[in-house]
Amino acid sequence: MSRASVLVAHHWMGRGGSEATAMWTLQALQDDFDVTFVTASPVDWDELNAAYGTRVDPGKIQLLRAPRLPTVDGPDRLVHLQLRCFERFCHRIAPRYDLCVSAYNPIDFGKPSIQLIGDFGFSEEMRKRLYVHGESRFRHRETVMRKAYLALGNLMGIKRRPLNERGDLVLANSEWSAKKLEEFFGLAEAAVLYPPVVLPKAPAGAERDPLEFVCLGRVVPEKEIERIVGILEAVRGRGFPVTLRFIGNLDDSAYARRVAQLIGDRAEWITPEGFLALGEKQAILARPTYALHACRIEAFGIAVAEMASMGCVPFVPSTGGAGEIVGDPRLQFDDDEEAVEKIVRLLRSPEDTAAIRRELPGEMNRFGPKIFMEEIRRRVRDFRNPDPSGIHDATEENLATVG
Repeated sequence: MSRASVLVAHHWMGRGGSEATAMWTLQALQDDFDVTFVTASPVDWDELNAAYGTRVDPGKIQLLRAPRLPTVDGPDRLVHLQLRCFERFCHRIAPRYDLCVSAYNPIDFGKPSIQLIGDFGFSEEMRKRLYVHGESRFRHRETVMRKAYLALGNLMGIKRRPLNERGDLVLANSEWSAKKLEEFFGLAEAAVLYPPVVLPKAPAGAERDPLEFVCLGRVVPEKEIERIVGILEAVRGRGFPVTLRFIGNLDDSAYARRVAQLIGDRAEWITPEGFLALGEKQAILARPTYALHACRIEAFGIAVAEMASMGCVPFVPSTGGAGEIVGDPRLQFDDDEEAVEKIVRLLRSPEDTAAIRRELPGEMNRFGPKIFMEEIRRRVRDFRNPDPSGIHDATEENLATVG
């Protein structure tokens, strides 16, 4: 009996949460289906497996490179135009496959498909409504040039149908995202599939610095890294000499250069670690007592779950998916002043901090890759054919390395 063919699409494999979702999706499906992975970016399987803790077998995945526009050499270059070209390519090849899955945001494949929602950057209107720093980059400002650029992309792409009229299975990455899908796209009761988070635990008895914080994530304006620095600077002004380890890729973007300058001016208490492979990142996360996350509009927040699983006590905005991950009101804040007050309160109460830290890792288990893989496999199987006979579950050997 021939196996069903599945096309998994991700427009560009950079370094972030959506790439982790793509890799764990491939691992989940590689043993049960004939899987093709399409992307416009170069793919180094060894590097990606090391970054996300996966074991994707290149021998089980057919790699298909989508066309990319001239000068496009990264995920932030001519994004709208490149995405429309990528969608057109996916729409053209979709009939070859029994089922199509977008691992990052909606793609109109021309037939009912599975869509994994990572954020709302796919919608210009949602970007303007939700993202506090949506126009911090000049190219995102609502100018005549921007309108012409968007119009050109729409001309280059296919005629896209409304998301709620395609017959797709849309899987939100949090309850917060599901509510936004219903509110703005008319998708009632979208199912929730939390993205996969590798959840190792810190070594027992690991020595933690009682004044050290860690921040983990992509260096982009919506992560509001300057807020993290400002909050901790205010905490230091209250007499607590806290320090910060910053894990993130300080590339050559204008925002990353500003963050690098911000860090450089505070070198006595902020240590930049750069982008780290999984093992290196986990070694760093075993040291700080606290973590701080500042993105107010976070559809999920894989970094938050990672830090909490490793025993860091994370302070997070009360809005968005991050507040959904960390439900303890002592760790949630609405504004910078509240963040400072709540941080100071726990710094003064190491007993409360220790109690919270003991509970958090177990609470993160619901985000583990094993749960994600079982669920995405089931969703693909049911969407493709309600009768799952002939398709085997993943072996324990395949799941042995995930939490």
